[in-house]
Amino acid sequence: MPLISISGDRKKVNRKLLMHAFQDSPSLILDCGNSADPHSLFPRIREEQLHNVYVMNAEAIYRFRDSLKETEHWMKKLKLRCLVITTIHTLFSYDNPEENHNVLEHCWELMKDISNRYPVLVGIAKDPMHIEFADRFSDKVIDTEEVI
Repeated sequence: MPLISISGDRKKVNRKLLMHAFQDSPSLILDCGNSADPHSLFPRIREEQLHNVYVMNAEAIYRFRDSLKETEHWMKKLKLRCLVITTIHTLFSYDNPEENHNVLEHCWELMKDISNRYPVLVGIAKDPMHIEFADRFSDKVIDTEEVI
């Protein structure tokens, strides 16, 4: 299964990720970008489709990591097909760049491991650290102008 990173304008990236979660449902969204509002997609999605997409908040760097550790359990239990992660560059973190880098690297390792069993799509910022992680761990890095 692939780990695909999507970069570009935050709103465009998160909208594409949200649409993908509904197109490849049942799915799980880890909402790191505080932007997973399924109701914003009406009328493009039907009300019954809402029952096939699960959204978990993960707005802090440690919550994101801990959510990734539990993701496979939820994927199996709920019989989900894919994992979508909204833009991770807005995660709340602490004023320790080295620690933040190490935790994010662990998150990427966890995402890569999950992608061995499920497709994973993640939104990233166009900044050096996020691009470096995406290049190291992703099977494919695309821009929002490309088709998923």
